[in-house]
Amino acid sequence: MQNLARWYERERWPYAVDRQIVEEYATWIRTIPWQLFCTFTFASRVSDQQAEKVFAEYINQLEKFYRSDIVYVRGDEKRLSGCGKPASGRHFHALLTSAAPLRPLFVESIWTRMAGKRANGSGASAKPYDSTRNGASYILKMMNHPDGGLALRKLHLFHPEAVLLNKRERRHLSRHRTRQKQFGNTGPPQCHLRP
Repeated sequence: MQNLARWYERERWPYAVDRQIVEEYATWIRTIPWQLFCTFTFASRVSDQQAEKVFAEYINQLEKFYRSDIVYVRGDEKRLSGCGKPASGRHFHALLTSAAPLRPLFVESIWTRMAGKRANGSGASAKPYDSTRNGASYILKMMNHPDGGLALRKLHLFHPEAVLLNKRERRHLSRHRTRQKQFGNTGPPQCHLRP
């Protein structure tokens, strides 16, 4: 007799197609030389729109300070309470990199200044990225969930398979390469330029 999933267990079992999609995305983003694995929480409950606005301003603040583009992949998570599970407000997990060396404590402090610190003391956690761990898959785990999401920005600056199609992207890459030299990074991204 075939084992069938009970209706109350199905939520715990990610569907094979969803797992496959997550792993394909994770494999694709692992080729980027990430600097930090981060978790960002809010001091109080915020709407999805407010969370997006705070994160966008946060990235702007980092770019102003570092005078360099901040490249990220961000996984969005929240969970409504129910079936014995505690609610979890909107929070983000993200991989960050830049031509400039990113300092974890500074990255944490800017977020905490903007989004606040929770009662348990956490607000942000930024750790050096460890490519031997499963950070890319972890960030993407909720991308197929109704209360999850995925956001990414400027991956073409670091991704070896990026194909630049227009003048703006090529100009952006040229500016990025100048910044890499400025910060002592001699390895330019292996983007393919199309005329």
